[in-house]
Amino acid sequence: MQPLTHDPKTFRELVEADLRRGARLIIKIQDEIDWQFRIATPGGDYHLAITMPSADEERNAMLDRISVFMMWKQALAFVLVTETSEPDAVYAVGVSKTEQHNALSRITRAPRPWTAANFSAPEWLEPQTISPVLLKLLPRVPQAMTPKHIHGLQEWFGVSGRFPAVHVPSGEMRGV
Repeated sequence: MQPLTHDPKTFRELVEADLRRGARLIIKIQDEIDWQFRIATPGGDYHLAITMPSADEERNAMLDRISVFMMWKQALAFVLVTETSEPDAVYAVGVSKTEQHNALSRITRAPRPWTAANFSAPEWLEPQTISPVLLKLLPRVPQAMTPKHIHGLQEWFGVSGRFPAVHVPSGEMRGV
């Protein structure tokens, strides 16, 4: 799947650009992708690639950690790109304080190796189809950070963490 022919100018176009990037990542690695977050903050965007646990309790704990990261970085918006099984697709959801967008591109898994021809054109979905769990990730009001929060963020998203956060403008992994 080709990138957008222009730089994204709206939040919706940014969601589409990330959807297309997710499809290209699947083509590049010829495998499923981890959850890909682009988090917009006052200090620049951050990228997180997270292998999500399959068990509900562990998945909810990881989503809580991501929400704390967003709170720490004063997130203004985020885009999540992942895969869905029903339908078999790459999926992107974008959430800001004022907008929500989601789209998918269906995947035909044969023939392999996968190419752009295995992906359909983006299909836009109604914003109300976005999971409330994802909508709640973006912090709505400032909250105090505790030492436990800071330690957890270092453990999971710090430079030596399991899923280091990458500051997109600089390309650096940054400590929390």
